[in-house]
Amino acid sequence: MTFEQLEDLFFKLRVKADPSGFHGFLCGRLCCGKVPLDQLIEASTGWLGLSEEQADGAAYPLRDFYETSLTSLEDVAFLFQPVLPDDELPLPERLVAVGQWCSNYLSGVGDGMSDGFAVSDDVKEALEDISAIAQISVDFETDDDGERDYAELIEYIRIAVQLIFSELHPEAAGNSGPTVH
Repeated sequence: MTFEQLEDLFFKLRVKADPSGFHGFLCGRLCCGKVPLDQLIEASTGWLGLSEEQADGAAYPLRDFYETSLTSLEDVAFLFQPVLPDDELPLPERLVAVGQWCSNYLSGVGDGMSDGFAVSDDVKEALEDISAIAQISVDFETDDDGERDYAELIEYIRIAVQLIFSELHPEAAGNSGPTVH
């Protein structure tokens, strides 16, 4: 599901939620270990502020979105991409979406942490970097380097998230399908 498709779903549900922020939260939660689908739905329903009726109406599209998100995180070819607006939007607006994605990713990680949650120094550093990116400022003049810097930032986020996922899901390295059921 693309940014625009998720935006359309939220519009139909009459929910004021950011597609990038929601995908960030979902990916953060998925990175913390296997989670039963009903728990993921419950966490997402709470994050989106959905009523029971809205949650029922969104069940199938969101289920597909969860499974697609998990599959992209598990992909051994590292094809994961954060759900962000198209490059047609002005760079400052896309950077706001990146900040929302990162901020909500950390929220999802926090939601999924258990008491015995321990990570390597590399994962700690990746989480700290994502935290710094979440604080991104858009008070600057854009130039030709801005697009290249944006692409490099997205690439860093992709690799950092996959590093985190692979460390917390060592079983996923040989897994070819979703583990959320």
